[in-house]
Amino acid sequence: MMNGRKVTRAVVSGCIVALAVTVTACATTRFDTAVESRKWSDAAALLDADTSLLQNENTLFQAAMLYSYPNRATYDPARARRLLERLLQQYPTTTRRQAAIDQLALLYEMQRMDNAALVDRQTLGSRIARLEADTLQLRRSMDSVATRLRAEQDQSAVLRKVTMRLQNDLQDRESQLNALHDELNHLKAIDLRPPLRPHAGDTALKKPSAR
Repeated sequence: MMNGRKVTRAVVSGCIVALAVTVTACATTRFDTAVESRKWSDAAALLDADTSLLQNENTLFQAAMLYSYPNRATYDPARARRLLERLLQQYPTTTRRQAAIDQLALLYEMQRMDNAALVDRQTLGSRIARLEADTLQLRRSMDSVATRLRAEQDQSAVLRKVTMRLQNDLQDRESQLNALHDELNHLKAIDLRPPLRPHAGDTALKKPSAR
């Protein structure tokens, strides 16, 4: 009886293992088909749904390639690097070894370039921010100078008007003063004339005779 149970368990275990292998093989085939059809998103979905696919050497390499290219919607360089490093660690003698090493080196170079580009963007961003601040300050200074200049121009216009009015008043006063001087000189000339002498026949002006 015990032997029968052991045999039954062994058969069941064998069936489960066989079923798992069959399911994994089927999933692997579906993954390979998606990759061959260039259906990158479908392939990535299959990997997310069944991580056991990555126990296969070929699938592990294909998965790394799936995430390695920027022109694919599945692009994930960090994930690609992890998969390639896992491939080289778990399968050091894999026939994909050199290809994995080359791709990993390329990904690290791309990462280095991305980091350098990020630093450049940050540096440029800082320079742009400083230039924008300087430009804003210069614009404010120019606006302030323009405002002062307009005020000075308005003040100059007022001063010119006042000056012209004063000049007109001065000319009027000088004309009046000249006229008064002329009149005064005329009066002085009259006062300086000699008195008139009477005629001999004018009795009204004769002195009375002594008696």
